[in-house]
Amino acid sequence: MKLSKRSIVKNTRIQYMSHELLFLAKSGQPYRGTLYVNFTSLGETFELPDFKKYITTLRDKKLNAEDIAYEIFHTIEESIKTNDLSVIVDLTARGGIQQRICFGAQFDTKEKQNIFQVR
Repeated sequence: MKLSKRSIVKNTRIQYMSHELLFLAKSGQPYRGTLYVNFTSLGETFELPDFKKYITTLRDKKLNAEDIAYEIFHTIEESIKTNDLSVIVDLTARGGIQQRICFGAQFDTKEKQNIFQVR
């Protein structure tokens, strides 16, 4: 899936975060986690509704947990031009083991509280 691009001011630093990452392991068991995307714009970003749909399409894919960050990185890289693109996936613990998978440039994840969302 290719994400629809949108023009923005060049050199804008952008970070996205979603708690709604869900995909299937090769065994068919679900993986859940938090997705972080970070990049510097080269004058483009993607439409958020497209990105939400893309995240939802991952629910039907069977992937090794270690490949999910690359899969998302590759989709973004094919859709828009960026600098310092990075994807981090924090998976919820399975069998008492938590995984963090990173692909691309290094960055620190920051989570802002969503004051409009009821949990």
